[in-house]
Amino acid sequence: MKSKTIYEADRLEIDTNRPFKEIGLLIESAKKLLVVSHIDPDGDALGTQLAFAAYLRSLGKEVVLVREDAIPERYEFLPGIERIRHIDDIKDKLDIDTIIALECPKLSRAGDIINNLNSNITIINIDHHQDNDNYGQVQWIDKDASSVGEMVYELFESFRYQIDEETAVLLFTAILTDTGRFRYESTTGRTLEIAGKLIEAGANPRDICDKVFYNLQPATIKLIGNVLSNAEFIDNGRTCLLSLPIEIIESTEHGEAEAEGIAEYSLYGKGVTLGVTFKERDSGITRISLRSRGNPNVARLAALFGGGGHICAAGCSISKPLSEAKKEFLKKLNEFQVDR
Repeated sequence: MKSKTIYEADRLEIDTNRPFKEIGLLIESAKKLLVVSHIDPDGDALGTQLAFAAYLRSLGKEVVLVREDAIPERYEFLPGIERIRHIDDIKDKLDIDTIIALECPKLSRAGDIINNLNSNITIINIDHHQDNDNYGQVQWIDKDASSVGEMVYELFESFRYQIDEETAVLLFTAILTDTGRFRYESTTGRTLEIAGKLIEAGANPRDICDKVFYNLQPATIKLIGNVLSNAEFIDNGRTCLLSLPIEIIESTEHGEAEAEGIAEYSLYGKGVTLGVTFKERDSGITRISLRSRGNPNVARLAALFGGGGHICAAGCSISKPLSEAKKEFLKKLNEFQVDR
């Protein structure tokens, strides 16, 4: 059964907090749309990207999906995942008139694809990060939403878009992963209500959870074991540091995508309130994933390095190899701990 929509823009009420009508009008006038999410894609990024594209195709729109990084193997089961093209496969300038940017607090988080577009493009900015730059012609920023998957569900419901089984799987995966399996503080009664409706529409929670969290390759399990065996604990055990040097990442079949989700292990230790994961890139850049139990606010910590995110989960990059980036980060961390 395919999704159906009876959306008509003039039937929607204007809501300054949830600009559904404005979004609908821009979509209605668009001819060719690019749907993007952030680099280092996770379940929320991929699930909402694919779900939104399915909705646009139901309207007869031409849609392009692009990614910059590899897709983690755990998400290869997502319906339509093969439609997301790698940026290296796009040789010519894209003739796009509208971008839908999902979960990108800064447009640059979408990656280099932005440099391949016309300057007069229309941008719809949908995000739940508290530090969003408010770029684009229309911005819908809801920092209280558990995930962009939850937001997209609300949008679809307003548009009277009938969600089929495939779209339900996509949005359930988005919400499941960005709520940390429904354990983060952003999880609300409405979040669980939406999850329930997606289950009714065909999402199988056991199947999705098994594929995302309990279907790791032996190489991935060994990689996790390698990283955890070298975990460092500082600040009287309150901070856990995990490191993935470039040689470890390159030794795995899927490279950096193999390590997606490993940052969550940094908070598994008893008494740990701050987790820091360093991932070294071959370009001499170290990406840093931050996790906390609410204190400290890791979004503020990431902002010191030009990054951002949420109170409990954030990220940033330092343009140095891992060992140097780690020293620079820890120096700032000590200053941050004193100032906060």
